[in-house]
Amino acid sequence: MKKVVAVLVMAAICFNLAGCETLRKKFTPKKKEPVKMPRIYQVKKYEKKPTPELYRKHFSYWASWHSEMIKTLGKNGKKDRLCIEEIVGNLNDMQNILLPEKAAALKPHIDNLVRVKDIVFNEELSQANKTYVMSTLEREERLIKKEFNYTKVKDKLRKEF
Repeated sequence: MKKVVAVLVMAAICFNLAGCETLRKKFTPKKKEPVKMPRIYQVKKYEKKPTPELYRKHFSYWASWHSEMIKTLGKNGKKDRLCIEEIVGNLNDMQNILLPEKAAALKPHIDNLVRVKDIVFNEELSQANKTYVMSTLEREERLIKKEFNYTKVKDKLRKEF
């Protein structure tokens, strides 16, 4: 009887050692989590000064968006809204760089394009609206390129905001 109990105990121990997952887990190396380095942000004071390059950049962005709007007017509503927002935004940035006298001369052009923006955002582009918007865009493009290109306004840029 003692032999039977001893054999059963030995068999139980063998089965436990062979099939015991916790024993297997004990002897396998555990993966170490990488130590995360804390991010350090250095705060710098960023000063944006009006420069000729900044004016030229906004002028070229404006010209690009304006010609894009003229090419694609009425084909895609989202594209029209994006174009007119960028046009007005770049003109406002150009206006901020100019001296007050020259900025006042740009204001009527911006107002005309804001009216176009209201039409594009609030109304369907019917044939009459599309014709009005197209003629306004073409006229404003000609006038702004004529009066506000860099060679004409290089002496009328601000030194400080």
